[in-house]
Amino acid sequence: MENQLVTMLRIVKPQLGSFVKNKFEAEGVECFFTNEGLTLGNAYNPDEVLLKVKIDQSEKAVKILLQIQKDYDLDKIREDIIIKDLKKIMIPVKLIDNCVEICKYAMLLAQKINAEVKLLYVYPNPIINEHEKHRVSWQKHLKMELQEAHENAQLKLVEFSDELKKQIPKTLFESVKIHYRMLKGTPQNVISDASERYKPDIILMGVLENIKRSGGFLEKTIVKVIEQSNCPVLAVPGLTTLKVKNKINVMYATNFYEADNSSLNKLLYILQPFEKEIHCVHVSLHKNPHYKEKEVELNELMAKDYGEHNIQCELLESENINKGFNDFVVKNSIDIISFSKMKRSAFYKMFHQSLLQKLISGGAEIPVLIFPV
Repeated sequence: MENQLVTMLRIVKPQLGSFVKNKFEAEGVECFFTNEGLTLGNAYNPDEVLLKVKIDQSEKAVKILLQIQKDYDLDKIREDIIIKDLKKIMIPVKLIDNCVEICKYAMLLAQKINAEVKLLYVYPNPIINEHEKHRVSWQKHLKMELQEAHENAQLKLVEFSDELKKQIPKTLFESVKIHYRMLKGTPQNVISDASERYKPDIILMGVLENIKRSGGFLEKTIVKVIEQSNCPVLAVPGLTTLKVKNKINVMYATNFYEADNSSLNKLLYILQPFEKEIHCVHVSLHKNPHYKEKEVELNELMAKDYGEHNIQCELLESENINKGFNDFVVKNSIDIISFSKMKRSAFYKMFHQSLLQKLISGGAEIPVLIFPV
């Protein structure tokens, strides 16, 4: 009974949902968002959701709502500039082993970069493979299945939120804005669609050490999200040893694209609070004097445009792209690998696909931050 959720408000404007959520969170009331249970008309509004709270916090939530209605004209609510300035981290979770650790890592990162955290739980549609039938009895059966799947998913999410409170220090929990979203469907599609609406600065996805325990979630989802999303994706392996450092060494893998400048700006924005050293690294398979000239040209450009940052462009020669990057990572104690997503380039096909294979097999040992272009 105590793990049940009750609907407090039907929201059609994101700024209103954000406003009410922040009022609830300021009073210690957890927020859960879902679009399950909505009676959708002909005009679908992707921003329309139900805001829910735990049943044991519902009385307190009602009092807060009544006070909000008394103090504010809800039709005139605008996005709070303080909240608007927060960065956004979205974490798709499967609610299995190690999810607490990835959430803790995300909250530590959010605390450092001044971000809020949206924890997204995607549960499977129980009737996705059902054949269409029109009998009334069959429709009733489908409705019961959907209701049962929704209630079970809701129960799992609430239990997970309780587990987070048990395992994550109270001071960290209270310092970061975190809320929960539950949606039904195919993970890679739901995550991509949700990121288009929420527009996170980072989609943070944990790479499980044992793929079999993920039920195929990683292989089918993380690669698809990286391919489909228009948001930066931070893939984080080795969940048992995660920690957020104050000083980080970043290797940005480059093939001298013009788009690198945009990705570099995004990288600096995300990592702004950190003391950092950024290595823009290109691996050359053949001796090419043009690349050496490009290295000098880029270093001069970096000194001019990014003089306040510690950024160095470096050219490496190796018989293999991945070996060259791996050797550099080890030699320079790199903490994060980053690169732009250039699908049509030979560089992308060689480096990106090999790196994804390492992520899928559990072979990657440090976080990888991938920027869309």
